[in-house]
Amino acid sequence: MNFKPLTAGGRTYSPAEQAAAFEQLIQSDDYLSSHRGQYAERNAVLLPVVNRVDLSLTQDVFHSIGGKRHSGQIRLDITNFGNLLNHSWGVGQRLVNSQILTSPSADAQGRLTYNLQTLSGNLITSPLQTNAGINDVYVMMLSFRYTFQ
Repeated sequence: MNFKPLTAGGRTYSPAEQAAAFEQLIQSDDYLSSHRGQYAERNAVLLPVVNRVDLSLTQDVFHSIGGKRHSGQIRLDITNFGNLLNHSWGVGQRLVNSQILTSPSADAQGRLTYNLQTLSGNLITSPLQTNAGINDVYVMMLSFRYTFQ
């Protein structure tokens, strides 16, 4: 790969730095490292499976007042319970960028030169990043239901 100097976030990355980051990106992904030098097949790579466990605890309470039945239910719902136990469980991942190299341009000798894409001013070194949405953290809800006749 031929890289050209890249300025991003007020810093200039040399071709050697981009080549090292590109190598780190390839080595960090099983598919890329095992298919080096080949075309990527369509739909050959899928995002990692995310396993989530939800928990619901319910306690029913009954009582008769004046000959009438009154009941209550206390309920605790925990969505993505695994994330409550360990912050890395139940968290999804997404692609950092679907195009890791910029469109090529030709240098003086006619060779194609590239730039590695950046994320927040830093070179991309991993194809995936952790999601940071509401579905990736645990959520608790405590509720009470009162029923009378």
